[in-house]
Amino acid sequence: MPFVRGGFAEDGGAFLEKSISAGFGFDVVPDRDLLGVGFNWGRPNKSRFGPGLRDQYTVELFYRMNITGRFAITPDVQFIKNPALNPAVDSLWVLGFRARLAI
Repeated sequence: MPFVRGGFAEDGGAFLEKSISAGFGFDVVPDRDLLGVGFNWGRPNKSRFGPGLRDQYTVELFYRMNITGRFAITPDVQFIKNPALNPAVDSLWVLGFRARLAI
């Protein structure tokens, strides 16, 4: 299950002025669980944060578990190179957890 997503923002309050994401997922349990990896490149919004910030690169590994037909949870781990809002460090790790409820 491949995916691609992109965005562009001029001025305004967006965190990134340019962003491109791509990745793929594998059905671990058909029609139920999905293991995936995603990659992102993003350019911080200069009109909001000022010039001189480095482009940010992110790699994410996630596992989506469908608990019911309408409820899913997704734990993930992300590695961020050149975190845009923390220029004092070169990289960092983030653990995350998402939930989705379809009504």
